[in-house]
Amino acid sequence: MNELLITLDRDSSVPLYVQIYDFIKKEILEGHLSPNTSLPSIRKMSEQLKVNKTTLETAYDQLMMEGLIESVPRGGYYIKEIDIGFFHKLDHKNKLNRVKKTESSYQYNFNLDHVDVQHFPISTWRRLTNEVLSDETFKIFNTGDSQGDLGLREQIANYVRFARGVKCTADQIIIGSHSQILLMLVCNLIGLREKIVAVGEPGYSLATNVFEKYGCHIAPISLERDGMNQIELENSGASIVFTSPSFQFPFGNIMKIQKRISLLKWASANNAYIIEDDYLSEFRYSGELIPSLQNLDREERVIYLGTFHGSLLPAINIGYLILPPHLLSEYYRSQYEFQQTTSRIEQKTLELFMRNGHWERHRFRMKEIYKKKYGTIINAIEACFKDKAVVFKGQTGLHIVLEVITSEKEENLLQKARKAGINLYSLSDTWYRQANNPFINPMFLLGFGGLTIEEIENGIAILYRTWF
Repeated sequence: MNELLITLDRDSSVPLYVQIYDFIKKEILEGHLSPNTSLPSIRKMSEQLKVNKTTLETAYDQLMMEGLIESVPRGGYYIKEIDIGFFHKLDHKNKLNRVKKTESSYQYNFNLDHVDVQHFPISTWRRLTNEVLSDETFKIFNTGDSQGDLGLREQIANYVRFARGVKCTADQIIIGSHSQILLMLVCNLIGLREKIVAVGEPGYSLATNVFEKYGCHIAPISLERDGMNQIELENSGASIVFTSPSFQFPFGNIMKIQKRISLLKWASANNAYIIEDDYLSEFRYSGELIPSLQNLDREERVIYLGTFHGSLLPAINIGYLILPPHLLSEYYRSQYEFQQTTSRIEQKTLELFMRNGHWERHRFRMKEIYKKKYGTIINAIEACFKDKAVVFKGQTGLHIVLEVITSEKEENLLQKARKAGINLYSLSDTWYRQANNPFINPMFLLGFGGLTIEEIENGIAILYRTWF
């Protein structure tokens, strides 16, 4: 090879040898430099690039250490044979994933995870954050309690005690950045590898994914209107069950009292545990809030899981576990040395947000706003679709389930909607085993939390015109 056309930025803070190394490595991995191709000699490259020989030697040495090139005695440097197709496949997958997850192009995004950010008291949150930074500048930057800051745990304990009927102390609460992180902690704590985990069918796939990645076996249990199918659960051999009794995802049904009692009896008889996911239970639009399952627990079988993901902002990644007292000793023995995954600054800010009454006011305000949006999306569907659709009214949460009365395939409708600038989700994705799906007509999940009233009405109207 006569030369490599390398452009060096001599004003950059990146050393010249690193720039040379990066360029050659990129050319090799992208297939522009073929195996067994010779590289220019150090003397020739030094003259061409106007750099000293030590710079070139350092760059070539790094490439040799990584196995990208080799030095042949009295023969120079050559590109080694490597499987660059491996990197091309990874790049292709990453590009596909990026395309799949990019939602900014949708004019009407019925995203299940989006919330109303316009009504979040950002000025209050900013003021409290500044207060945290000014009052506790030094200690707030140090590593805190791996269980989570005590002040926030005390505020959470007060909240769940009065709002959800949860019986606990601050000592039982473990704070983490996300429900999936906390589920991994439960898997480690109880030792669920190779064990059977019962989940609702249909259900929350992100939770199921955590259990599968940990090495658990999944037992999908049919969800009935009043709760899980008790016979299927009894025959599952499960060591733990994941359920959301106050809002059974995705239809939003409530587990009735007898099913709750039966579930607790099952856990006691089988020395099993129940993970109660209480996600968005505070946003119930008719009747009173349903007390938690943990409120009925007398034998310490329920592990309570809560999060502020949907009730504050998704970017404020704060969730929490409430462990039964007898599991605390095992937590301190085996899990306590794990680092806390949530920013101490956000923990302290949320503590002040709750202690000063902002959290309670925000919850009640958002409940009214979401209740109006809930009514808007139902009215819009009924007005546009009439007898061509059925809405499953769960009366809780930030999404609805829509059944479309048509002979067209679900995937076709999904693609048509997205081409029209509308993002929504297929209900089929919530079934662990597709053979268990009893619905013939296409079914979709539409989140309304992040849309305005006008966007909901316009989005539903366009959706109808797109499909019919």
